[in-house]
Amino acid sequence: MEVEKAYMQLQLAYQGVSVLEKALEAANANKKLADNSFKQGYLQQADVLSVEVRVTEVKNQLQSAKSNVENASNYLSFLMNDKTFVVYKPTDSLTANRQDLYGLPTVPENRSDIKAMQLASDAYLTMYKADKMSFLPRLNAFGSYELYDDQIFQASANGYTFGAQLSWDLFQGSKRFGKAQKSKSEFEKSKLELEQYVSKSNMELNQAKRMLLDAENRLTLSQLALQQSEESLRIRTNRYEEGLERTTDLLMVETQFVQKQLEYYQTIFEYNFAQAYLQFLTKE
Repeated sequence: MEVEKAYMQLQLAYQGVSVLEKALEAANANKKLADNSFKQGYLQQADVLSVEVRVTEVKNQLQSAKSNVENASNYLSFLMNDKTFVVYKPTDSLTANRQDLYGLPTVPENRSDIKAMQLASDAYLTMYKADKMSFLPRLNAFGSYELYDDQIFQASANGYTFGAQLSWDLFQGSKRFGKAQKSKSEFEKSKLELEQYVSKSNMELNQAKRMLLDAENRLTLSQLALQQSEESLRIRTNRYEEGLERTTDLLMVETQFVQKQLEYYQTIFEYNFAQAYLQFLTKE
């Protein structure tokens, strides 16, 4: 599960680099436009400086995003015991794997960890039953068959003798009683631990279901916010090119658009991880 999460984090890191690379292209284009407008006398020096500051900010963010890629890749190498620490690249991009959320599963009784605890509890029960049997008296049975004849190998007479003896070791009684009580206590403890573990697993499953539903709602809202931010940027950019929009307003909506993109992909990561975690809890 941790490896799968690390892979998703690597996807998210690469997506962040992609977003900021496009943001840097837009910032450089705005700087070029601002320089031309300044030369023609349409912009003031303060506006040009604001654009340059924006370019520098995006460059710094992009560098941090690239560092995040290396960090995520190194962590994945650590989990896979790969000491080369190469920079991995995911085979697929970060997209929302939407699925039907109705009829969500329950914790399976045959899930490997639950089944292992059940087998352990059964073993304690077997030990307890064996210790209880030690209280029974020991049965020693014997028998013999004898021949009676005055001539050898004539076999004209014979006889059978059978017997049985019950014995009880009184000196071992207290020792056996203590052993049985201990095995009984261990069995009851294992049974209680199993019940608590199953209860905790059901609680975790319910939490995972709610986490997935919450992530679904956040994904829908963040997607809507991203669309609105993109449309606002398009309108402001067109107005800015026509000289109808202030530089500071354009930079503000550009910054907001980048932020909404990063938030959107972060929400996709949370949604995909919530799905993966739910599948992990319900896997046999």
